[in-house]
Amino acid sequence: MTEAMGESDWTVSEARYLIRELLRTAPDDRGYDGIELFLALCEYLDELHGMDRARGRFGFGSFYTGAHLDELAAAVQAARGPRTAWDPDSYRLEQPVNAAVTLAEGRELTEWLVGRQAWERQVGLCLRALYAYLDQLYGGEGLFNQLLTPPERQQVAAR
Repeated sequence: MTEAMGESDWTVSEARYLIRELLRTAPDDRGYDGIELFLALCEYLDELHGMDRARGRFGFGSFYTGAHLDELAAAVQAARGPRTAWDPDSYRLEQPVNAAVTLAEGRELTEWLVGRQAWERQVGLCLRALYAYLDQLYGGEGLFNQLLTPPERQQVAAR
């Protein structure tokens, strides 16, 4: 497991705290949309990582590596099934409920934020790390294109 948040200067716990604090002061623009997306994806990962105290899991506090990553990725891919293209007829969302952008728009927003300065760049780098991690869980680059349904998330968390 690693707490490094990709290329960001922040760890996972620092990013979660600092970005939540930015929610109070950020102007209502693209940076704010990035903050909302970051928080929504962290909540999504909280659900996937699970909250099983007996097994020592407390939601998303670090990026899994090695066997832990393999186990989580296998559970996500089993819940999702063999279809990797976005399916408009499924009950899976392409936009987190608490975010103003879709997952595809979020990828573009991430790169825009990385090109900015100060806190916006850090948020962008954190989002880039989240997308890379979620792509790994989903089976490859660009495959994180829709959210698992609540029952599927419960199935993953129960692994």
